[in-house]
Amino acid sequence: MKYLKYPNYFRCTLQRLVLLCMLCMGPVLQNTFAQADILSKKVTLQVQTLSLQQALEALEQHTGCTFSYAPDMIDSSRKVKLDYRNTPLGTVLSDLLGEQANHIRVRGKQIHIQAIKGGEKGILKGQVHTADGQPAPYVSVWIEGTGYGTSTDENGYFKFQAPAGTHTLLVSSIGLGKQEQAVVVRSRQTTSVPLITLHESAQELKEVIVEDSRWKDNYKESKPSNSLRLKTPLLETPQNIQVMNSQLLASQHIFNPSEGIERNVSGVRRVLHQETYASIYIRGFSTGSGSMRNGMSVGNYFGPLKEDMSFVDRVEFVKGPAGFMMGNTQPGGFYNVVTKKPTGRKKASVNLTTGSFSTFRAEADIDNQLDKQGKFLYRLNLMGQMNGSHTDYRYTNGYAIDPSFKYIIDDKTSLTVEYLFQHMAFSGFGPYLHSKKGFKDLPRHMTFNDPSVEPTKVNDQSVFINLQHQLNKDWEVTAQLAYLDYKMRGQSLYPSYNSLDEEGNMARNFSINDVDNISKLGQIFVNGSVQTGGVSHKILAGLDIAEKTYYADWSKVPSDTTLMFNMYDPVYGINPAYIPKVDRSKSLRTRGGTKGSDAYYALYIQDQLAFWDNRVRLTLGGRFTSTKKPGDKGIFETNEVFTPRAGLSISVDKNLSLYTLYDQTFSEQLGQNDDGEYFDPTRGTNIEAGIKKDWWGGSWNTTLSVYRITKTNVLTTGPSAVEGAPPITTATGEVQSQGVELDIKGEILPNLSIVFNYAYTDAEVTKDRDEKKVGQEFAGIAKHITNTWATYRIDQGSLEGLGFSLGYQFQTDRTAWPGGGLKLPDNYFSLDAGVSWTKEKYSVSLLVNNLTDRYNYTGFFPGAWGYTHYGWQALPPRNFRLRVGYTF
Repeated sequence: MKYLKYPNYFRCTLQRLVLLCMLCMGPVLQNTFAQADILSKKVTLQVQTLSLQQALEALEQHTGCTFSYAPDMIDSSRKVKLDYRNTPLGTVLSDLLGEQANHIRVRGKQIHIQAIKGGEKGILKGQVHTADGQPAPYVSVWIEGTGYGTSTDENGYFKFQAPAGTHTLLVSSIGLGKQEQAVVVRSRQTTSVPLITLHESAQELKEVIVEDSRWKDNYKESKPSNSLRLKTPLLETPQNIQVMNSQLLASQHIFNPSEGIERNVSGVRRVLHQETYASIYIRGFSTGSGSMRNGMSVGNYFGPLKEDMSFVDRVEFVKGPAGFMMGNTQPGGFYNVVTKKPTGRKKASVNLTTGSFSTFRAEADIDNQLDKQGKFLYRLNLMGQMNGSHTDYRYTNGYAIDPSFKYIIDDKTSLTVEYLFQHMAFSGFGPYLHSKKGFKDLPRHMTFNDPSVEPTKVNDQSVFINLQHQLNKDWEVTAQLAYLDYKMRGQSLYPSYNSLDEEGNMARNFSINDVDNISKLGQIFVNGSVQTGGVSHKILAGLDIAEKTYYADWSKVPSDTTLMFNMYDPVYGINPAYIPKVDRSKSLRTRGGTKGSDAYYALYIQDQLAFWDNRVRLTLGGRFTSTKKPGDKGIFETNEVFTPRAGLSISVDKNLSLYTLYDQTFSEQLGQNDDGEYFDPTRGTNIEAGIKKDWWGGSWNTTLSVYRITKTNVLTTGPSAVEGAPPITTATGEVQSQGVELDIKGEILPNLSIVFNYAYTDAEVTKDRDEKKVGQEFAGIAKHITNTWATYRIDQGSLEGLGFSLGYQFQTDRTAWPGGGLKLPDNYFSLDAGVSWTKEKYSVSLLVNNLTDRYNYTGFFPGAWGYTHYGWQALPPRNFRLRVGYTF
């Protein structure tokens, strides 16, 4: 039958296919059998320490095989050991080469080690313990020679992505050296590292380095810097403290504190005023012309220069008074700028940025060792920029040089020295727009300045010296000295006072911009722990000393020429002959301008008592501060103030805590009452409560807080009790700020990191001699502020490293600054978006700010400073920044 022929047909066809396959697969099968033959050869070798190259040579002699590989294919100097008895060569190579053992090619006895294709990665996880068996939190763990790594969490666990292959895992806590461990990362697999035990005890852990892998956007921090003196995780601290790390700041392309750091913290607002410092308000109160740097109060009369972010590691916002840091400050809080320090990580990076308004910027960060033993460490941060503006003829050029050195004297002592020099040259001073008609009456690019005017120049230099010593396993001492020297020289074109008319005509004159600030700072404090029965104590005690002087000349420069200008029909290009020369033949301190000094010393002590295995923590502390300021006839006036502090924190579980806080502060006031007595300082009192929670293993956290700050002894002016007498000023006023704050920060979903915050701030006058002022809101606040910044990054596949960012800033019910509680007619809103890409050593980031091109501003109404017109500063229109980076 015909159909019976089909089986024979198929049988013949199948035979032909099998024969063809055997002919084609012959070389492959031959290679496979050869590979199996040589790789199955038994190895018996016992050598304790030798390089990988020496190990391969020993295997060649023992097995008769030959290895071939490119010089940069493996780390031939890596130390390994051979301890094998009758072990197949394939198993030995798997131990030595890790993932690369799956990519070898065998021809006879020739073994070729090939490159791993496609940049394959795996996951490393493990736990680090101290020598006394306790989990080691916040310890740096990373792959040597790469940017891949992380820090351990509160329980000593770590987990991060790393390239497949055999590597050296480094574990470090600054000041105590490094530990090494060989690890094998297998492609697309999770590798558990055996328990790592440090040489040090839990009390000997020094400083934490948090540096996550390059593709990970980790915005959450779990512990304050050492410069805040606390040795307590943020979750257990009875105060609202928010930290923004350098990774978050870089993702937002922030160059300095005036460019948006406030968007990352609830209850914080920036007011535009002068060029050289950031006007930051916290909970309705100003932080002054400067705040803190590396835990020291650096703010002076008109400086120091705002920190460039190229040398900043993190910025910490402390809400409300904090007696463990300062006693004589505004009650709203402060921010602490922590600069980058040597880590010995042997890394370097370069970033180049360009963007709108002719922005050109270069940064370099070099972190390395000066000796092989790792005792001498150094770090060098460099920055140079030429930065234009949306305002015509306005620019800010400058550079920064920040070398720092660390000498690890022994395993208990380290000395760090940092020198910082910043130079700024800028045109214009306080770039306000002025109009009789109202806000936004002029285009944002408008200016009354002129390109013929020379820029104002600032040279700001400082030296910080830090000495840390471990007294024993329970106690350590830290001492710091700082010297800051700020010099500004220049002149600016200003509108003559109240010369603006309805048609936009004004007269302009020149004013001198000369300032000298000198600050000398010192502090020493001890941290320790003791046990009394079932109660453990964390003790903090110390001494702060400061002496600050300033001299300034803001006087008008005499001129025979009246420089007229029209805001609606501007003409630029002043004849240089009409620009007066400033006579600087006399020193600044002898010209008779503004001068003053501020000096204080403070003693403080704080005890954090922990009950029931640290589930309940009671903080009790106090600070005694003695201040000195020049008074009448050159006689110094002193004030001595004690400010108490009490806090309670309760851990409901390891991820949830409740807290409450009572703290006080004070602030000096200038002037005398009608009896010739100096005014007493203002007193600030903060009562606060909140909830803190870590979610999903600590990948993100939330902080919800409510507070009430009352400031008393505020100066207030009212009618005299004597009929016909002029008004008198007394220190009887009171203001109050109360509100609710919510902060969310961290990786809320896989690869999606977010910063979200909301604040409701109700700040008003509660007592005043003028009853009309009672109920008046503070100047420079916004009743409702909310901000969001989110980044999603792809971590696998062909688009690995590609990230997308989106954020907004929104403020409503804004009051003018300065001014008596008058509301600005417009809300503030900015929508920002970015795209970025990171791949091993390379990174590219593009950010577009103010996508909707909204006209945003801050300003004042007629009556502020006695003006008869409106004044405002316009924020930039839609703009972009593009950064390209490379890590060595």
